[in-house]
Amino acid sequence: MPAFVLPVQTVKIPSCLKGQKNGELSAGILKKCDVGSALMAEPAARAMKAMVAAMSGSLSIEYTHVGAYRTLKGQTDLFLSRYTTKELPGRPTKKWNGVTYWQLPKTAMAAVPGTSNHGWGLAIDLAEKINGTASSISPRSVKWLIKHAAQYGFCAEAQSEPWHWRYYAGDKTPEAVLAYEASK
Repeated sequence: MPAFVLPVQTVKIPSCLKGQKNGELSAGILKKCDVGSALMAEPAARAMKAMVAAMSGSLSIEYTHVGAYRTLKGQTDLFLSRYTTKELPGRPTKKWNGVTYWQLPKTAMAAVPGTSNHGWGLAIDLAEKINGTASSISPRSVKWLIKHAAQYGFCAEAQSEPWHWRYYAGDKTPEAVLAYEASK
């Protein structure tokens, strides 16, 4: 994938998540977001529905996901599949429970369990559906997201992950989302 400069913003946690634990959200908070079977926290799900409708209409692509809400167990399993306590000189590290972990080669990064935006229901890893199968997000879709995602309250989290987008708008529903909902 060509190099892009992805937009990154500070995430404002929606008030519906107050009193909740990352990766242990109450079922009533999670809603379908019209991207495969993905679940996201209610404000993020509303915004994702609007954004994906605009993307699909503009680019004539069907979107799916390879990751959305992650339970604490899911976060732990993913982290342990990508990181090791065996020292790997030159590899990125993360601390978890006072222990240093090294990222395994040829893996995407993962958040320390209990800190992921996926665990808050605010992040999604987008993919394109081709012949019924999830495929990498295309440069064309990434360019669209760079130009339009902020209108829906979404931004990237890391320059190395053009597929990973998170809702950052908190309780302020973006105008593009309100317009989409009014048109339904």
